[in-house]
Order: sequence, then C-alpha cells, then structure tokens
Amino acid sequence: MSGLIREESIEFLHFCLVRIAVAAGMTTIHAQYIADAIVFAHRQGKLNQGLGVYEALDIALAAGALDPTAIPECVDEGPAYAVFDGHRSSGYYTLSLMAAAAIEKARETGIAIAFGANHNDAGSFAHYVHLAYEQDMVGIASNNTVPLAAPYGGMENQLSCPPFDAIIPGGVEPPIWASLKFAEWYDADISEAVLEDKPMKGKWLIDPVTGALSDNPAPFAKPIPGYGRVWDASCAGQIETPRTYALNLWNEGMCAIINPLGKTSVDLPTIDDFAGGSADPSVGGSYYMAIDPSRFGPIAAVKERSDHFIRTVKNTKPRPEHRIRVPGESGYESITQGQSQIKVMENHWEAFFNTIAAKYGLTEALLRKEYGDDRSDKG
Repeated sequence: MSGLIREESIEFLHFCLVRIAVAAGMTTIHAQYIADAIVFAHRQGKLNQGLGVYEALDIALAAGALDPTAIPECVDEGPAYAVFDGHRSSGYYTLSLMAAAAIEKARETGIAIAFGANHNDAGSFAHYVHLAYEQDMVGIASNNTVPLAAPYGGMENQLSCPPFDAIIPGGVEPPIWASLKFAEWYDADISEAVLEDKPMKGKWLIDPVTGALSDNPAPFAKPIPGYGRVWDASCAGQIETPRTYALNLWNEGMCAIINPLGKTSVDLPTIDDFAGGSADPSVGGSYYMAIDPSRFGPIAAVKERSDHFIRTVKNTKPRPEHRIRVPGESGYESITQGQSQIKVMENHWEAFFNTIAAKYGLTEALLRKEYGDDRSDKG
C-alpha cells in the first residue's frame, strides 16, 4: 500500500487546487471553497474524498454540466430556512453558502435548514458539518448522487450512494461524529480495488445478467481514460441490509422530495452519461441543517454530557483482541494534530496533473516553481 500513496505538503496541495480551479474559469473564492473541502478530507484521512474527487468536477466541466462562472443564489428564505439554486455551479460553492446561511439563522431560531439544488459534486461533507462544530453547533448534511445502487433486491441502479455527515459538539473528548454513506460502494471503491488488485470489502456487485453477487470488480470495471478515481461499472450495486436501504430512501426524501428545487436520483444522469457528454448537474438536491444547542441551555452542559457519554462508551470492557472506538475518532484526532503533510493516493495525483492540469498547460514542475518549492524540477 505504501507504494500507492505519497506524502505532500498541505499548503502545496491547496495551492494547486486553487490554481487549477481558477485556470478552469472559477473565481478565487469558488476555488478556495473547493480547495478547503478537499484538503480537509486529506486532513481527516479520507483519501478517496480528497484530490481524486476533483475529477468529478473536471468531468462535469467537460460535459457542460458545470458552469465555472455561476454564483449560487438564495432564491427563497424565512427565519429558519433558505433555498439555494446552484445555477450549475459546484456543490463546494453551494454547500459553503448553505452552511453559512443555516448557521447564521440557527443563532436566532435555534434550528435552521438550507436546501440546495442544480449544483454538482460537493466532495466530503465532513468539512461542511465541521463548520457548524467550530461554532459549537450541530451540523447535519447530505446530497443525492448519480445512480450507484440498486433498490434492495433489485438489479438496476436507481439510487444514490449518498454521503452523510452529522456532528454533535463535544468538549475534550472526540465529538459524536457520523461520517458515512448510505450504500455499500461508489466509483472510487471500484478503481481502488482494481488498481490494487484486491476484492471489494463485500459481495456488493450485482451481475447484470445473472443477478449473482461478487466481490471481484475486474469484470465490471469501466475506467474513464485519464482518470484515477472516477470509474464507471457495468454492474449494479447491492444495498446489503434493509436498514441501509431505509436510510437511503429517507435521505432521498430530505435531499430531493421535500426540497422545493430537488430532483431524485432516478432522474439524474449516470457516470456513463457524463462520459458521453451529459450536460445535467450530477446532484439533484442537498440539505444542510444547523442546530444551536446554546438556545436551549448552557453549551458547557452539552459538552460535559457529550464527554461523559463518550468516556463511558470508550471505557466499556472490550472483547478479546478488540478496542473500543467511536465513529470519527481517528479523523478528528488527525484534524486536531495540525499536520503540515498529508497522504495522497498516487493514481489521484497522477490524474490531477497528467490529465487535468495539462489541459491548462500546467505541470507539477511548473506549479512547484510558482509555489516556490525547491523541487520544481520534479514532474
């Protein structure tokens, strides 16, 4: 695995992301929103939500689904809600504005929600809910995606593999932080398994002819030339349990059914559609909820209860050869360390420079020189 991962400067990676996004026609503030979220994923240790997710924006840009000059707009609002039309911008821009609006409204009303639609990929949602956490608030957020999962018991992709993040304020202990997806796999799991010559983590691939389940992605993988993370697949994805299926459908309701501008996953283009030039945004709808606990009682008491709960859970007697962890703990500890170096997957790095940066006449060596890196002869 070590040969497939490199270490790089956080600041250099941020610089490169901003530089490429601006070269693609985005404003500096838009580019910074993208870079902030992608770098945050690396700081959290979620490498498949890091540099490689920029490929989704590049594909949408090439297909005409992403308008790099668009500015998301709040088209409706009340004391405790807001609705944003992304105008075909990125989800990074749209979700950043949604988060700011919901957090500000929650200061007044205690609870607020922002809906978004007509935007593209937003990367890791951990970054957006952490914005609420920084304000001693609860953050809950998600969006739907292109179809990547079959209904429970089905053989055709109709549902999202949606990201979901929710965080509760804590004190000295790690916060309660749910950072997961409501299906078993997405595109990066296919490319990673094939490139590393390993099986999937479960038999989640549904043969389109026989319906048989498999953990071998090789027969179904459909690489997109030049990209290292975003791959398509000729098979459907299994949702393994009714519990995950129910959460997936509930999340679709939040993202696209009660969202006044939303489109459900069954109406979204596939990855193959984008490769063929689809011009529809890759996201049908999103939501961001902020809750300010200080409106209901002292925030210090909230943090004390959270810390007491987490300490008690972690001090549970473990099973032999096990240890007690809480979800999000390792990512939270990684974020709080303030590291200057982060890990990046080699196939994501290569695609970013050899395919994406190259479109603008840029190379790793040129960007290192612009940045002032003494390794500017590299690349």
